[in-house]
Amino acid sequence: MTKNIVLLYIMVIFLVPVLFAQTQGILSSQGETILQSYERIFVRSSLSTKVNVLSDAANDEAAAEFYGQLCDLALGFVIDNASLFRNDPDMINIAIAAVRGAGEYAYYPATEAVWQAFLRFPDRVIRYEILEVLPELDTRSLTGQITEFLAEQNRRNSSGMPADEGLLLPLFAILGKTGDESCYPVLFTSSVMYSGSLEEAAIKAMYEIGGNILDFCFKAIIENPPEEKLSAFKLALSWEGLSGEEKGKLAETALEVSLAIPGDRRSGIQELSETSLFIIREAGWIRAMPQVVKYYNQSLVMFRADLSFKQPLINAIHCLGNLKSADAAQTLALQLGLFNSRSAGLEMEEQEVVLALINALGELAYKASYDGLHYATMLTYPANIIEAAQNALANLKW
Repeated sequence: MTKNIVLLYIMVIFLVPVLFAQTQGILSSQGETILQSYERIFVRSSLSTKVNVLSDAANDEAAAEFYGQLCDLALGFVIDNASLFRNDPDMINIAIAAVRGAGEYAYYPATEAVWQAFLRFPDRVIRYEILEVLPELDTRSLTGQITEFLAEQNRRNSSGMPADEGLLLPLFAILGKTGDESCYPVLFTSSVMYSGSLEEAAIKAMYEIGGNILDFCFKAIIENPPEEKLSAFKLALSWEGLSGEEKGKLAETALEVSLAIPGDRRSGIQELSETSLFIIREAGWIRAMPQVVKYYNQSLVMFRADLSFKQPLINAIHCLGNLKSADAAQTLALQLGLFNSRSAGLEMEEQEVVLALINALGELAYKASYDGLHYATMLTYPANIIEAAQNALANLKW
């Protein structure tokens, strides 16, 4: 008996430290043990009860610290089985609960899983839930994937499949907070493709990103498809703080690009030409003189072929009249001389062009235009043209 007691003491002496160490290990990793317990229950439970496991953990204060990790595990399960259960109500409920939990605890490591759930589940309810949660997560890590998703939506829209405004608006907003200029192209294309709130949201996101939007617009005007060039030009013009010199350079580039595009001048390219011409005129941007003269010559050819194209020609004349250049005066005086040579047989549209030429020459006030203006006062022009010629003569500088 004594021997047994001695053996018992010896066992106690050796086992107590071991038991103490094990107890300490359990206590120091109690949270992990709780997590593992919930993970084990989640894995073993049926599809219909898995959402209850998440709910129980959400209400368990002891599991709060690790709830994000449990949600990440649940999302992994959802993603792995999406092809089999993407339309199953229980699976949808699990996905929604896991997404909400990841967002509520701002569990950044689950960001990728949340996005993958978005891609794998076309159900709008899940997607809308995810879009509400994403701003609480590490969305910057998803920039490339979101831009690719938006690009695909744009391609689908181009093929006749209408976009879901409820999906695109929050994604535009998310990209706007990234500060990443690589988002410009897809946002800009979206602003061109859509109208109303989608267009406004895409442009707003670009502004929010900040950076060098002006450089992007210059590049878009030069490189993008014709239907996007005008939008890029207008976007640049709306940029706050744009200097007069920057406007002049921008309009010069836009006009040069529009002149290089052959084909139907009634398209958006014609509007690009006219808008850039107006900016050049307002800014008196004389550096664009070669482009304006080229546009004037093209418009003159179009007008001679069809008198209904008078307005582009008149606009070009007005622009030249504001560039304060001897070359502009010489160009316009030469054309006035040609009209003067057949003044008696001019159509009404041609008379309107003559009036524009005279007014522009009066603005330029170069004495080299004296002969043409003086001769115009002696011809059988209508009274308003003769009066304009007299006023232009009075403006000449000697």
